[in-house]
Amino acid sequence: MHKDLDRAFERLVDILKKDERCKGGWHYGSISRAQQDIYSDYDPVFLVSGKDFEAFAADVPQMFVKAADELLIFWGEDFNDENFKNYCTVIRVGENLHQLDFFIINQDAPDAWMCRQHCKGCTKDHIIFDCSGEVEAFLSQGYRTDNTIPDTMRAIDTFWFHTEMLIKYFKRNDIFKLIKNVDIIFQSHVDLLLSGYDTLDWGSWESKIKHCVPKEKQEHLLVYRTSPILAEIEIAVKKSMLLFEEDAKLICQQKGLMYPEHAATQIREYFYKRLACENWEV
Repeated sequence: MHKDLDRAFERLVDILKKDERCKGGWHYGSISRAQQDIYSDYDPVFLVSGKDFEAFAADVPQMFVKAADELLIFWGEDFNDENFKNYCTVIRVGENLHQLDFFIINQDAPDAWMCRQHCKGCTKDHIIFDCSGEVEAFLSQGYRTDNTIPDTMRAIDTFWFHTEMLIKYFKRNDIFKLIKNVDIIFQSHVDLLLSGYDTLDWGSWESKIKHCVPKEKQEHLLVYRTSPILAEIEIAVKKSMLLFEEDAKLICQQKGLMYPEHAATQIREYFYKRLACENWEV
């Protein structure tokens, strides 16, 4: 952590300790896993009584105004609700800008998915402060979510369906539809790899890819990232089909699944045929 961010966080905690609506909090994210470095930020979770939850949330911006030299951005997640909220901020401390997340959990709604997710892996050892022992008691319940593994066959079907869909967008030179659908086949490849390699019980797909998937398989995903030039996108998609099939066959073999080779071969060959053909009616 940067020393300026440390100072702002300490000020924020001092403010919260004086607020009776906040029962205390704990570290989530990289700190809870002892993986933080100088570039890390804080991901604190604070427990707030149900009757005070919305009023407390409304006061959070002013807490950051007091904790930092300047609050530049205060951004609430789209999923924020009456049980769980995350506010992402950009603050200025001295000459430096920092990001600082701020999670709050409704003490009366421990079974809400996002509440359970932000207790996962956290124990009394991660507590920042605990006014009356309620935070330790809350964490000791062992609230957590299960790790969701993507469906292998769903990922395969999604990839080949959207690969076939790409044909008409290439023929139309529709760059934005191409970008959208290339993103879909990219995410399908991500899901395929995670269906075979994910052993990480935390983090979003990019963390899981980095920590679980072999390096040579990670390289397969970089093929999709190319310039918005039609010919280069075409090269990338053709290369991605081969790499996806290689990965899909291996994972299907490992999981005892039947790879849909007939459908995949027809779609791949049709893709080449149509992109090489000037006359759509042929």
